[in-house]
Amino acid sequence: MAHRSIGQDCLGFSRPDRPTSSLDAIVALIDWKPIGEMLSPLYPATKGEPAWPPPSMFRAMLLAVWYDLSDVKLA
Repeated sequence: MAHRSIGQDCLGFSRPDRPTSSLDAIVALIDWKPIGEMLSPLYPATKGEPAWPPPSMFRAMLLAVWYDLSDVKLA
C-alpha cells in the first residue's frame, strides 16, 4: 500500500523569516531514523486512500500528547 507524500521529510519548523521554535530544539534532540525503522513494518489495509507515513503519524501523536491537542486542533 502506498503512503501519502506530505512534502516534508523531517519535523522542521524554522523558517528564515521567523525566529526558531521550541519544536526546533526537539528535532535536534531526537534521532528519528531508528524510530522510523521500528515503525516501517506498519502498513495500512489494502483498501481505501493512501496512508500517512507512520513516522509522521507518530510525530503527530507526540505533539498531541505534549500540547494536549484534540483531534480537531491537531488536524
